[in-house]
Amino acid sequence: MPSNLVYPLRHSVPRVWAAESHSGQRSELGHGRGAALSRILCPATRIARPIGSKCGPRVAELAGERTCVPTIRGRRPRRLSPEERKSLTHGDFWIPEEEREVYRRALQALNDAGVPYVVAGAYAIYEHTGIYRQTKDLDLFVEPSVVVAAAHALHAAGFTMRLEDLHWLAKAVAGERFVDLIYGMGNGVSVIDEGWLNHSRPGVIAAQPVRIAPPEELIWHRLFISERHRHDVADILHLILCVGDILDWERLVGRVGPHWPLLLAQLQTFSYVYPGYRSHVPAWVMERLIEQARADASRDDEDADVTRGTLISRFSFAIDVREWGFSDPRGELIRQARNLPAIRTIAESDVWDERSEERAESREES
Repeated sequence: MPSNLVYPLRHSVPRVWAAESHSGQRSELGHGRGAALSRILCPATRIARPIGSKCGPRVAELAGERTCVPTIRGRRPRRLSPEERKSLTHGDFWIPEEEREVYRRALQALNDAGVPYVVAGAYAIYEHTGIYRQTKDLDLFVEPSVVVAAAHALHAAGFTMRLEDLHWLAKAVAGERFVDLIYGMGNGVSVIDEGWLNHSRPGVIAAQPVRIAPPEELIWHRLFISERHRHDVADILHLILCVGDILDWERLVGRVGPHWPLLLAQLQTFSYVYPGYRSHVPAWVMERLIEQARADASRDDEDADVTRGTLISRFSFAIDVREWGFSDPRGELIRQARNLPAIRTIAESDVWDERSEERAESREES
């Protein structure tokens, strides 16, 4: 493992990593270079590895053959100690004080209201890979059926609620800070479902117990993000590098479904970027996807007038639809999503202080 991967965190300092064992005891994983490196390929102490599993051979050598401490999938976050409750800086992800207070208020409001959610975005990437990057918002993924309840809880906590895009996104705004409530994919391919919650794991952000989005769903979601201003291939590859050997690949392949060419492309890219870690992708996964590619290559051009490019980048493939005459499945998928009963309930709720569509109409009239 390259030495420059040892300290990926902006505020990296020697510290003792710890985790709860099955008996509730806290186990020390050590500190310094070995522990920092073990956090990368066995991310901390909070990744759900099978009992007795070890970090990769190179990592284990540097980490002194320490066993990665497992946690139980689906376990609720442990209760914070009195000392932890006094501190807003608990946890490893550094957040500026003003933002941290906004996020603490939002998370506490949802927790107190019993609204189920998972944390995604930069925080989830950090939890699974140890990679730190500053972010301007907090991404919370929720099922459409709880969006209105979440919005009411956040509104009561002092946030301005904005329905940003009916089929997938709402925002809780506090000055210049905001929390995203994401309940679907922007391209309309899917809504957030219980799988995100069922396979999440516990974490702590801004002194609040949270659930962290599972890596399989994070990869699936990022397969469709390939805009000019944002391309998530690095997140996908880093997730495979750091937790690929413990991913539920069967579930990931099932999640991707008919969009398997996107997964195959990223797995081929992973093999190119990290040739020494091809074993993180099971052979059967590559064989299955390559076999599907062979079968697909022999099919007639029955979809010659369709482009699926808009499912990964609305902007880059707009010319295909507007000028070259390709049909666009994105529009139909979004229409179907907006007609779902849960989405209609979101649209009809009176909890929203602002609606982006109304703001756009107001700007046009002025």
